[in-house]
Amino acid sequence: MCLFARYISYTSPLYTIMKNLLASITTLLIFNTSFAQKSETELLKDYHFYVEHNIEMGKWNTKYYLDNGLISVQESYWRNELRNRTEFEYDRFGNVEREINTYNINDGKRNNISNFILEYKDSLLISKEFRFGVIEKYSNFNDLGKPQKIIRIDSSKFTLRPNKELIEYDKNGNIIKTTEFSSYEDFDGKTINETATTYYKYNNENNVIEIHREFEPKQEFPIHMTGGPSKYEFEYFRYKYNRSGLWTKKYKSVEGKEILVAKRKYK
Repeated sequence: MCLFARYISYTSPLYTIMKNLLASITTLLIFNTSFAQKSETELLKDYHFYVEHNIEMGKWNTKYYLDNGLISVQESYWRNELRNRTEFEYDRFGNVEREINTYNINDGKRNNISNFILEYKDSLLISKEFRFGVIEKYSNFNDLGKPQKIIRIDSSKFTLRPNKELIEYDKNGNIIKTTEFSSYEDFDGKTINETATTYYKYNNENNVIEIHREFEPKQEFPIHMTGGPSKYEFEYFRYKYNRSGLWTKKYKSVEGKEILVAKRKYK
């Protein structure tokens, strides 16, 4: 779970909204490798690491060490102080099969290992089991080998139905629409069935330039996130790039106002 989600009640609607949004972001990162041109992983093979400063999150910086274009180590800093360090190990298909948390500011040095149970059919990933009984099942693969349906099962929530997500792609393999069906209990203990739909548009470099969010029941925008940036119904992005085609500055426009939200430096 995200660093900031731990401060939110696990039974609150806000927690569910945040979890759904994070799940959508994770899906976008995992299954959005474009076939139209070199993917970001291919472009990153020429670098040893990059540092990303997420301006919307304040003084946080994240350093990503690279091994053949894949992230091998992630270090999170508040200003110049190391707060967390995690190592990643991959299987032969390039999927993370183990995370090793080697440092946390609360504990100091540690060796906290998270193993993921990955199940394949031929070369297609059809199931991923996380810690604490969370399982994702992937199915309905398209011609590019990308799953168009994900079922998320959390065995710790016996009264709630499994979370289901439907995904649509463009011809390049970019995710253009996700529809997530979930349920949660409101403050009165009533079960709310929610549908969250997110639309994405891309530029020629296959970076997201527009996000459009819809909820049923309807949500009031912006959605204010504890410890993170608010989520708007419409968000627009533009980028500046280096000679390799990797973005170095990311700008976001909401309600007619544009701000710089992230910067990257590559070495």
